Amino acid sequence: MTQLAVDLPELERRSRPVLNLLAYDVIVICSSAGKDSIALLAYVAELIGVQGYRGRVVVLHNHLGTTASGEPVEWQNVAELAREHAAHYGFEFVVRTRPGGDLMEQLLGERRRWPANNARWCTSDQKEGPSMTWITEAVTEFWQQLGVPADRPVEVLYCLGLRGQESAGRAAQPIVQVNERRSSGNRRITRWLPIRDWTITDVWTMIKKSGLRAHAAYTWGMLRLSCSLCVLATAEDLMLAAALRPALAADYLAAEIELGERFTERLSMQEIVTALDAARREDLDDHHGAAEAALALYELVREHLASTPVARGEGVTASGRPRRPWTAQQLTGRATARTSELLSAARRAVTLAARADTSAPILPPLDDATAALLARASR
Repeated sequence: MTQLAVDLPELERRSRPVLNLLAYDVIVICSSAGKDSIALLAYVAELIGVQGYRGRVVVLHNHLGTTASGEPVEWQNVAELAREHAAHYGFEFVVRTRPGGDLMEQLLGERRRWPANNARWCTSDQKEGPSMTWITEAVTEFWQQLGVPADRPVEVLYCLGLRGQESAGRAAQPIVQVNERRSSGNRRITRWLPIRDWTITDVWTMIKKSGLRAHAAYTWGMLRLSCSLCVLATAEDLMLAAALRPALAADYLAAEIELGERFTERLSMQEIVTALDAARREDLDDHHGAAEAALALYELVREHLASTPVARGEGVTASGRPRRPWTAQQLTGRATARTSELLSAARRAVTLAARADTSAPILPPLDDATAALLARASR
């Protein structure tokens, strides 16, 4: 196993409690091949070396499948990159896909609604579910290979690269917790978030020191390496991803039309595609076409805003007073401002996409300057 020349006192302080890995029969390190997954892997690998852990270590990647036209839902080469990361340390690598259908199959078949922040079935069904299925299948194998006495459960350490900087919900999650719902009489699964309190600078510093390669999407301008078009992403990331992957955006737009439901409450795929069309036409000096596309975007935005409960005057304000419906002038002002926001994000996306070298999706090992640049860009 490759050892890291890393001084970890400060990161260990941020990762408290530092677990005794020798208490676990198997360590599962979940990896999307994104920056947080890389930092997680490097940190856990260092602790494995320091503590002399000799049990089974598995890097687990959940493959989310393709669209009907064959477009991968994830960024290109992420599974290969996760495999490379595991091989760097000599760890076992496992890829799992949901047996009942991948992400788009489940969306268009079983679910018929997009995932949302309060309904993250994409995570529970496409990631956690297949991971737990693999653990279930492997428990008997653990007993046989590791010689675990039958009178106690197999101890599984389930490592996730969630960070509190990403959201308030993640910041509130405990660093260490037994997953009682997923545990049973023959296995105890401990969920561990060792980098929960790390900063983005901590993450890129660890990646640089580890020598592991990162995905080039970060240098293209993406903040996160989740699904290319993630319902939880910022408008800027969604615009850029759609600009970089227009065929995937077209497939998502077709799904949005089929479902009759907006991609997210705040932003539809139709708005994304239309805004990018306007920005591309501006770039080509097609002023008439750009104006028509911008007007179409404004009409989409205005129609959606007019349909919202707030615009219709439904409910009450934070102070408990009945809401008043927006006037035509208020609706026009808000629609104009929102259209301007989307066009600005689309222009940025078109500019960044034109600069991106998508033929080289994997970066070389980072130097200090690149790591610092990525840390600043990720804020």
